[in-house]
Amino acid sequence: MSNRQTRAGVEKLQADSNPASAASKANTSPAHADSMPQWAQDMMSEVKKTNAGITKYREETKAEMEKWAKSLEDNTKAQFELLREEVRLISETTISLANEMEARKKEVDGTLNDQSDSITSMETKLKEMEKEILKLRGRSEDLEARSRRNNIRIVGVREGAETGKKPSEFIAGLLKEKLGLSVTPTLDRAHRALGARRDGAGAPPRAFVVRCHYYTEKEEILKKAREMERTPEGRNGRIHIFPDYTQEVNNKSLLRTCGGVRYGLRYPATLVITPEGGQTKTFENPKDAMEFIKKTLNPG
Repeated sequence: MSNRQTRAGVEKLQADSNPASAASKANTSPAHADSMPQWAQDMMSEVKKTNAGITKYREETKAEMEKWAKSLEDNTKAQFELLREEVRLISETTISLANEMEARKKEVDGTLNDQSDSITSMETKLKEMEKEILKLRGRSEDLEARSRRNNIRIVGVREGAETGKKPSEFIAGLLKEKLGLSVTPTLDRAHRALGARRDGAGAPPRAFVVRCHYYTEKEEILKKAREMERTPEGRNGRIHIFPDYTQEVNNKSLLRTCGGVRYGLRYPATLVITPEGGQTKTFENPKDAMEFIKKTLNPG
């Protein structure tokens, strides 16, 4: 085979390998195909088979890809629908919870408003009750003080000294003897202070609470007692006589025990306090005076 024939066969083979060219060549007449060498015809047959296989593979691949894409699309749609359903359920649940919380919040707000109104009303009533209690306490203190205006307390009378005698008669005679009274005082009653009897060694005796029938006699007894306290014999005596004040008055009287402090009142109702070595202070308000005493004097 000459070189010219070889080049012609290669060019023909390249042209036939092109699908378009092969299709064109396929439409050529059998006479033309018969004029080709056998090896070229065999090669053309193989090329046609290869092209047919490629076309079939391409179609099958395309069909598989379309099938896979359709399956992926269907699966994605199913997953998306499932996800959308879950989101819908979550959204409905969230909305339901939000509505429930809003309803509860309104209920709580209403309850709080009611409670706030109730507390405000109770505070108002409580303040009124506190004022009323203070007023009643003042009245009670005044009534108790008035009921004791004829009373005296005697400290230092030995326990059991009145045994076998009427306490009022015993105390009346004791007062006449100790104070040197010209007449025996008239006493309505006399009794020991409440509490258990103390008979132990060194135990102080209970005080006697005595009610005088006449206010003037009570004042005379206290006057004589003060005079007796000023004498050495009286200070060394065994009994001491005091007014029978209420507990509230006794607590307030403790303020007078501060050493070196002088108290006084100026009209109209001005309290004067002069600490030892200090400047005189005047007060028209009892609360201000009490604050000054607590901060400055600090009584026990």
